[in-house]
Amino acid sequence: MKSKTVMYFDLLMAALILTAALVIPSVAQQRVPFKGTLQGNDTDIGGPDTAFVVATVGTGIATVFGRFSFTQQATVDLTVGTDTGSTNWIAANGDSIDTTFVGSGEPTDSGLIRITEVHTIIAGTGRFAGVLGSFTVERLADPVAFVTSGSFHGTTTPPGAAH
Repeated sequence: MKSKTVMYFDLLMAALILTAALVIPSVAQQRVPFKGTLQGNDTDIGGPDTAFVVATVGTGIATVFGRFSFTQQATVDLTVGTDTGSTNWIAANGDSIDTTFVGSGEPTDSGLIRITEVHTIIAGTGRFAGVLGSFTVERLADPVAFVTSGSFHGTTTPPGAAH
């Protein structure tokens, strides 16, 4: 009788462990909205005749982050109207995410540049360690005043899901 009880207990424990192993990855894959607004100042760093590098420093407010600051470096290819680069997004407490992006831009009738970039999260620190996701930034850049502003929207896995 004692061996049946032990065997039943072992089977129950195995079922609990298996259930936990299957549930944890599904929780980590849930998505939460990530959206907000941003504004920044651009600096033209220069580059070859057909391309140039733009450094942007700015601030914003977003779901998941709250108030944040960011630094971005983009290489703009004038021959095809695209940009590529990376951004470091820093929450008020210092936790951060890093993204890479690809985008495109086109002039507007008002002399501004309409830019759309798709960002992919590649790393995170603090509560954003292990966070995955992507989001689209849509912004207007003023090539005379060197300012940019816009909004973004997408999804991420919940902060802390990897902990």
